[in-house]
This record gives sequence, structure tokens and C-alpha cells, in this order.
Amino acid sequence: MSRFTLLALGTVAAFAGPLMAQTRADSAAAARTAYRQAVAQFRRGDTAQAHAGMRRAYEAWPTQPAYLIALASVAARSRDTAEAVQILGRLADLGLTHGVDADPDFASVKTSPAFERVAARLRANAEPKPRSRVFRTVEETDLFPEGISHDPMTGAIFLSSVRHRKVIRIDSTGAVTDFLSPGQDSLWSVLGVRVDPARRLLWLSTVETPYMTGSPPNANPRTGLAAFDLGTKRLVWRWVLPADSTPHFFGDLLVSSAGDVYTTDSSSPLLIRVRRTAAGYVADTVAISPLFRSLQGLALSSDERTLYVADYSLGILAVDLARHTVKPLASDAGVSVLGVDGMVRYGTALIGIQNGAAPLRVIRMDLSADGARITGVHELDRHLPLADQPTIGTLWGDRFFYVANSLWDWYDEGGKLKPGATLPRPTVLELDLAKP
Repeated sequence: MSRFTLLALGTVAAFAGPLMAQTRADSAAAARTAYRQAVAQFRRGDTAQAHAGMRRAYEAWPTQPAYLIALASVAARSRDTAEAVQILGRLADLGLTHGVDADPDFASVKTSPAFERVAARLRANAEPKPRSRVFRTVEETDLFPEGISHDPMTGAIFLSSVRHRKVIRIDSTGAVTDFLSPGQDSLWSVLGVRVDPARRLLWLSTVETPYMTGSPPNANPRTGLAAFDLGTKRLVWRWVLPADSTPHFFGDLLVSSAGDVYTTDSSSPLLIRVRRTAAGYVADTVAISPLFRSLQGLALSSDERTLYVADYSLGILAVDLARHTVKPLASDAGVSVLGVDGMVRYGTALIGIQNGAAPLRVIRMDLSADGARITGVHELDRHLPLADQPTIGTLWGDRFFYVANSLWDWYDEGGKLKPGATLPRPTVLELDLAKP
């Protein structure tokens, strides 16, 4: 198999079809087992058995792009052109893509007219389809933005900096200033940022990462939350998750109408809440679930009883905040919502930045009347190559602003800039959701 296929399949999780949670978990286990066995068989040179195993994995999880690519790859290696074309067609139906033209797994079937037709569909899915416009750019090329929020009272936009351990403010005229200076109040890398307009606070998540300036060697990085006064920039509240034997990484966050704050732990199966009480803010755990594999963005239902959480490798989860229960959000056939990072609610839909699948894009996930099912996925923006690393967005009325080009791929795992890298200017894109 190609290197892409093997890497993409390393973190697969659970079936994203319209089944009940337990059935879905059972399917996930079956799919993972079948895949692992198929990889081992392929490496031993038993292509026929690997082919059958990949087919079992796909049948258990037919909307997982990684399994689609894996099955198509093995089918092509087995010279089963019909199946390779059929499975790649399913990938194209989902609006996704794969570089089959450059993938050596498909060399034996490239001369087929049917293969060329499906390859053309995949190429079309990878072409730019921008509906957004450039809202603002920033001159500080190594800012390394991740999170974004807006202040509806002043019209300011806030961007976090993973690299420089700070938050910048872009005012309504486009002027850029440091709202929080580098390392202010011992900040580490700043990931998520959210404005609480009613209480005039800026909340943020902060994590020790190798990407930040002055990064100390630490085998078990710390992570926490902090709140700053929007007027004085003074630190109002800070909490660091107590250290334990497992890694933790607070990413995106949101603020409820009551002033409670929720954040996801991308490295451990935790969902954290900071409750606003008469005595001050108190941090606790909303839910711990084996379904949590790589938590990312989150959004509240209109009645704020359900918290929707994007899991990178599972899809969208629904957390009942009263019962503290977690279940996968069911989805209709032909829908793939894996790889969603930032997410917000827009009316009866969820807007997600799908950067864990190809192509990178912004999607709208329509919800059923009871909010328990995704009834359809619609592509809203594919602003490539400008939006080559989109991350998190913020909603302001009908306007959706999102970070287009973070820098995760420009640095190595040790936090050093890769040789020959030329950093782009950080860009915020604006998408009008009211326009068809």
C-alpha cells in the first residue's frame, strides 16, 4: 500500500453509519480488527487475504475515507479494476478525494477508461471552490494562529498564537495589536480563544508544546484554562489541570449563555466544564467516555441541554449535559463527518471545518428536528490553496470567520521550522452563510 494509506488508517475509530451506539462500537471493533489483520497479511505478501480483510473493514464502516482508500488500493493491487473503481466512486460521492494519479497502488488499473472517469471525479473534488473572501491578513508570519473569536460589542477579532504564547486583537479598522503580550501571566501556547461578551472576558486554553518559544523539555506537558478582562487585560482566573500519568491537551472551547465554559481534551477522554458560581469559577469533568478518542470543536444546542462535540476519528458526539451521557450522532447514508476540527452551531445546523479529510473544506451538517441525527452534509467552502490548514471558526450573525492557514505542517515534531519553509501571512476568511 501507499505510505498515505498506511498512515491514514493508523487512527481509525468507529463506524459512522446510522446505528445505535453499542452496534456502532461493535462495528468499530470488527473494522479495526479486520484492518489490522489485512495490513499484516499484505505485508506478508498475502494479497488475496488482505483484500478480503479490507472488504470486511469497509463493510463495517462504509463511510470511513481511510477504509475506502485501503480497499480500493488492495483491489487495484489484486487487479480487480471493477471493485477499485466502485470504491473510489463511493469516495467521490462523499465529496472527498485521493491522489490516485500519483499513488503507485493504482498503477495496474490506470489504463482503464472507467478508472480514468472516477479519477477525474476525484480530481474535480480537489479543485478550489471558494465562496469565502479574505477578511484580514496579519504581517507576523510566524504567529502560528489556531483559535479565533470575535467581540460583538466592538467588532474586534481575536487570534491565538501557538508560537508566541499570546493573543492578538484585530480591531474593526484592521489594526493589529497584541491583546496579551508573549508569555503574559506565564501563558504557554494559546490554542482556543472565546469571548464572553456578557461578562466582558476572553477565555483561552493554553498548553505546553514544543512549538512555543522558550519551550522547556517536559515529558508530560501541562495544560489549563484562563480568563482575561477585555478592558484591562488583567488575568481574572486561571486553572491548570493537575498532572497525572496521561497526556492532556486542551484545544477549542466555548462559553454558554450562563457563562459556563467547556473545553475538549484532545489527548485524553475528558470533557471539562468551568462552572460560573456565586463564589467564583469551579472546574469539573462533564464526561469521561471510551467514545472520546480525539476531541476537537464543540457547540451547544439552542436550549443548551446538549453539547455537540467533534471527535476527529469518530464523527460528531452528543453529550447530554444533565445525564452526563455520550452517544454518537447518527447520520444518514452517504455522509462522512470525520476529521472535523472547529465547529459552531448555526440555527438547526452545525458548521464544521473538516481538515482531517481530503479536500480540506467547510461543511454544513443539517440536523433532524430532534437534533439526534445528521440528515445531510453540504460543502460550503473549499478555498484552496489559501486555506491549506484551516482550524477553528467563529460565528457572528450569518458571518463565519475562520483561520485559513495555521502552521502545524511547517514545523517538525520538535518544534523546529522545516528546512526551506517559507511562512505565509496568517489569513482570516469570511463566509456569508446566508448566501446560497
